[in-house]
Amino acid sequence: MSEQPFKRLDGIPASQDEVRKRREHVKKIVIAHPNYSNLLSEIEDIHFYSQGSVKPDSLFLSGVAGVGKSTLLEEYTSRFPRQIVNNNTVIPVLYSTVPVGATPKSVASKLLYSLGDPAYEKGTEISQTSRLMNFIKKCKVELIIIDEFQHLLDRDTQHVLNKASEWVKSFCDEAGVPIILCGFPESKKIFKFNSQLDRRFLMKLTMEGFQYYTREEQVEFRAFLKSIDERLPFVDRASLAAKQLADKLYYATNGLPSHLNKILYEATGLAAKSGNDSIDENHLYDAFNKLDISTRPLVSNPFTIKNFNIVEAFEIEKLRSKEAK
Repeated sequence: MSEQPFKRLDGIPASQDEVRKRREHVKKIVIAHPNYSNLLSEIEDIHFYSQGSVKPDSLFLSGVAGVGKSTLLEEYTSRFPRQIVNNNTVIPVLYSTVPVGATPKSVASKLLYSLGDPAYEKGTEISQTSRLMNFIKKCKVELIIIDEFQHLLDRDTQHVLNKASEWVKSFCDEAGVPIILCGFPESKKIFKFNSQLDRRFLMKLTMEGFQYYTREEQVEFRAFLKSIDERLPFVDRASLAAKQLADKLYYATNGLPSHLNKILYEATGLAAKSGNDSIDENHLYDAFNKLDISTRPLVSNPFTIKNFNIVEAFEIEKLRSKEAK
């Protein structure tokens, strides 16, 4: 059943407010599939076992765009809300993102901003980093999460990589709390430039989308779809986990949760505007046509196709890509 009640529409188009409410509901759906749950457990362990440790653990988490890294980290952060204790702001988990084209100074500035420092932009890199350490202690920070780490390495030169790696290493040593760096797989290159930094992040984990080759992988993806279907903001279910529709959803998304969520978000709006009480393939077809997946320019729309063959669909897309080169 849905996590909140949604009334039957019976063919009457939903109001704009109702459409918005249903679409927002889809945005918030998070299903803890095995990889997601395992990574949450790893973060929990690092957080708990590093408290009071002489050498806190650290973790580098990588994954392609759309796999759900930020969703995972934001969910963990939400478990430890900020509190005011004796007129002092306590921030158990500090989550911050690295801005595009970042430098160590702008990373320190963003962390200060996340901590609530009104003068976060002021000072030199050294003074900002020093102020940052004071805030980390003052706010009783237990864990630091730095997301979108690849932006610190946007300019791929040896000088930039050396400077970034030295700053991160010093920051880890001075902070005295566990640190989680998260970014695209190519961010790993920073560790090749600094063996000392590499030793501090010996644990390097990867968050992956769903695979669909084996029977077990297909069962896992379909179970994921069933859990989502049960949380969609409609009275009737959409049978997302039915084999044929699951094949189409996997092909359309390549197993990436964010792509799936976007398709369902758009389809939800279309269904509600039409007064339908569930999503059907026509809604999925129109929703998919609204998207432009730049990494797959020759992907075809699988929805409403009878006797869809997922293997053939991937092969045709592959051949088209070769011919386009």
